[in-house]
Amino acid sequence: MVFLYIIGFLFIILIILIFSKIQLKIENFKFTSENIRHINTDYRFSIKLYIFSKIPVLKISINKKVLEKLKVKEKMKTFEMELLENKLKIDKSFIKAMKQLDIVIKKLNLKIDLGTENASFTSILIPIISTIISMLLRDKIKDYKNQHFIINPIFTNQNLINLELSSIIEIKMIHIIDSIYVLNKKEGVNKYERTSNRRAYDNCYE
Repeated sequence: MVFLYIIGFLFIILIILIFSKIQLKIENFKFTSENIRHINTDYRFSIKLYIFSKIPVLKISINKKVLEKLKVKEKMKTFEMELLENKLKIDKSFIKAMKQLDIVIKKLNLKIDLGTENASFTSILIPIISTIISMLLRDKIKDYKNQHFIINPIFTNQNLINLELSSIIEIKMIHIIDSIYVLNKKEGVNKYERTSNRRAYDNCYE
């Protein structure tokens, strides 16, 4: 009887997760390559969990102090070093898992000021980046009334980037579960993969 209660409880939790979503809110994030302190200190991140996509049950606020406690900066440096050393490889399964997330952008305010040492190159680069961003956002944006992004060329004969971002992003829990499943499935395959094409019975009579 107790076992049935546990199964029922887990089933209810699963149903709630399937019909829940996570919302990431980014406010007043700024980056500049001009100053020693590249990122502003008054940005705000928040993560909310909604059950049945409507009822908020959990909120986590993240600011500079929280990130420092979590040592995010040090972890990012380690991640970058591993990428440079080719210890981390982005394969097809990782890309597929990211696609499974099916991110929805509810609100976007993005402004980028970009300049290079060559004015002609800057003029060519701006429309290319604008086109790439538009293509990436095309399938993620559901309400175009709340979406604004602009890329401005800066002609100062120096490499320069200023970025301002405020955004609301939502991901359904079912898509997060699908993404985790794809990654775990790949790891399971790797675990039992042979590192060589050599037959298992080669030299078995030696």
